[in-house]
Amino acid sequence: MSAPQFSHEQLCPLADPSKELRVLEIIENAHHVIECRLVKNTEGQKYNTLSWCWGSQKQNIKQIRIIQSSQTYEFSVPESLYIALQELRIHRVLRIWVDYVCIDQSNFNEKNNQVPMMAKIYGDAECVYVWLGEKRDDSELAMSFIRDRVLSLGDFDRLIRDENTVAEWRALSALIKRPWFSRRWIVQEIAVARTAIILCGPHKIKWKDLADAISLFNEIETGTRRISEVMRADRDLGHIPDFFGEVSALSATKLVEVTNNLFRQLSGNGQQAQFNLEYLVSTFTMFDASEPRDTIYALLAIARDTIPVTTLKTDAIRKWTWPDFIKQKLIDQLAKRTASKPYNVDYGLPLSDVYVQFIRWAVDRSDKTSALDIICRPWAPQPAPSGEVNDADEESDPRAHWRVRTKSSRPQDEGEDTLPSWIPTAARAAFGMDGTGQKMTRKNADSLVGLPPERIYSAAGTRVLTENFRIEDGVTKFSDDRRLNELHYHSMFVEGFVLDHVRDLRYPSQQGVIPSDWLKLARRRDLDGELSDEFWRTIVADRGPTGGNAPRYYPRLVDHALRQGVQGDSLNTENIVNWGNCTIVGEVLRRVRSSIWNRKMMRTENGSFGLAPELTQRDDLICILYGCSVPVLLRKFTKTQAEVEEEDRQRQRKREALQEKREKEAALKISQIWRDRLATRKTTSSGPQQPSTPGRKRKAASTAGSTPSRKKQRRRTRSSHDDTTDTPAGSSSTSGAPGRGPAQDGDSPTRKPVDDPTKTDKTPLKSDPYTYYQLIGECYVDGMMNGEALSRLQPSMIFEMR
Repeated sequence: MSAPQFSHEQLCPLADPSKELRVLEIIENAHHVIECRLVKNTEGQKYNTLSWCWGSQKQNIKQIRIIQSSQTYEFSVPESLYIALQELRIHRVLRIWVDYVCIDQSNFNEKNNQVPMMAKIYGDAECVYVWLGEKRDDSELAMSFIRDRVLSLGDFDRLIRDENTVAEWRALSALIKRPWFSRRWIVQEIAVARTAIILCGPHKIKWKDLADAISLFNEIETGTRRISEVMRADRDLGHIPDFFGEVSALSATKLVEVTNNLFRQLSGNGQQAQFNLEYLVSTFTMFDASEPRDTIYALLAIARDTIPVTTLKTDAIRKWTWPDFIKQKLIDQLAKRTASKPYNVDYGLPLSDVYVQFIRWAVDRSDKTSALDIICRPWAPQPAPSGEVNDADEESDPRAHWRVRTKSSRPQDEGEDTLPSWIPTAARAAFGMDGTGQKMTRKNADSLVGLPPERIYSAAGTRVLTENFRIEDGVTKFSDDRRLNELHYHSMFVEGFVLDHVRDLRYPSQQGVIPSDWLKLARRRDLDGELSDEFWRTIVADRGPTGGNAPRYYPRLVDHALRQGVQGDSLNTENIVNWGNCTIVGEVLRRVRSSIWNRKMMRTENGSFGLAPELTQRDDLICILYGCSVPVLLRKFTKTQAEVEEEDRQRQRKREALQEKREKEAALKISQIWRDRLATRKTTSSGPQQPSTPGRKRKAASTAGSTPSRKKQRRRTRSSHDDTTDTPAGSSSTSGAPGRGPAQDGDSPTRKPVDDPTKTDKTPLKSDPYTYYQLIGECYVDGMMNGEALSRLQPSMIFEMR
């Protein structure tokens, strides 16, 4: 007869999950089954933590035995964790915190409170033990190679040329591609660890030794390709020219680079985070999370500008006897004066709302000349297959839609959860593992926008994000496209102008090849036989490999590379990079590949030349958005009359619900004030009585009478403001009043209008209520990347992007 299942809530509950934690105590014995106790950790007790990869949900399940009050219970864990616990027992690591066991994963409230504690839990641990998995793929050889040879720097130059080390380098490469290195939570776990030990099967090595080996491997391979040359000489490997792929893009390399620079050490053993949340989320696109919300939540505690909001609940201010609303105001004021801001952690929110919350956060805290770059930079996990709304290919069906179902639950009246087009997924990321999972390879061109706060281009010049920016949501109803009905949407309203239209397109570059029809479209050579400036500038996106201006020798080297191709045929850049006899030409072609991979070449209506995303179609709009550093491509869609009227009704219901909520909050505050005053009077009445005077009575009466009137006046003012500003600018409404959309949680504060010297008409801009746009993506338009588009003096408008 099997033992009963263990219950956290019944057998080891946490009175305050924002302060307390449980620890697993493994019982040291020779039994095959893991036996342990789950206890609350008391202040000052030493413990270790385990960093491991949850892995696939399809893996085998094992049972551990938890002994509580002399009663034995069973607890189900993945097989990978079970094996890790066995190895920890062998190494006599018996008191350990394991997230899967020590947090009640079925309790949202507990998770919401424990997740903000993760950095402290790992930082306070004596040691973080990293479990890479069981012994395989010559892992023992790799770990001894690191200890005995890679870190022996006196022989390092000879080592990287030694053709007898092929097996060792191959084993090291396999080790650092294990799934643990792609787990998003490890960034925080390693960054805050006092010390870390790597376990792989029965073998172990210090984290700092492995990190140094990875860093050296990346430096040599990325800078010189010397180790690849050793591998290419091996006949058994088939003389593969690029055996390791893009080592600099590996998750292991990113982990070592960023964690090395994540904190700045301060005096007194303190440290200060160096990167903001937008940078971290944008950098770690190759890192996975079994829970997609952890794409953001896993990085909150190590970001410079965030504090997980539940940590405020433990603040000493909460213990004061002041009224709750006064304490909350004080906490809010203190938060405004600190570099880090509270960030709400809520695993119960629909997935699209979590992502939109992050977009709001990033936009509100970015340089306003590039605040919208986040909508061009791929960062969100790619949703599971078969979740797409579109059933047809976009190339053949212009009405096919891009909306992706997240499979995240929403209240029934809010429709089915979907992602908007302005949340780009990691499917657009520059690099990914190949089909074998053995090599990191390029799969897309580099993003045209740099990592924050870097700005590579300035297509909108100095124009900043305007006060017309807002985000709304609702449920699509009465659309002509029945596939969209009953789907939840998020609309982003931004100001900008239409620069141009797409006139001609050529097939996208596959594998970095320059197609022959690109050369024809570009009229590659001028009358003197020289390479046209617009062509070479376009295929390198007019920038060097580090984002600076293209070096002056680029046109000569690009011309040299093109002359090596067969006349009238496509140019295979990979062959020249791997087998060419001119190293510097190969470096230029690497820049070409990073600019054109999977992009189309386009001509615009005004004759400009450029690069466009793979899904671009003829007649798509090329637009400049204020607050975005690059041009973007938008595709126009039309709403029905019934659809517009339904959206107005939804806005009206939200306004009414918001007004009702505000009135209730105001009533509660007023009620609390009077209760506090009554309590104060009762306290003072028991003490010495103060003589009253008619003047004092009149003053008290005046004060008492003025408070409600001021409250009413504020409510009237707020109500009046709501009536004139809750309707989105340019949208059709029952009142017909233009203005700002309904306020929502997480909205950025109202911004002051930015003076536009080119505007003479001060009438507020309005969006077309019958039109919305799909964001296709960023694009390069030759001669329009540094503010030149503003000289066109195109009229500004508001785009509703979905």
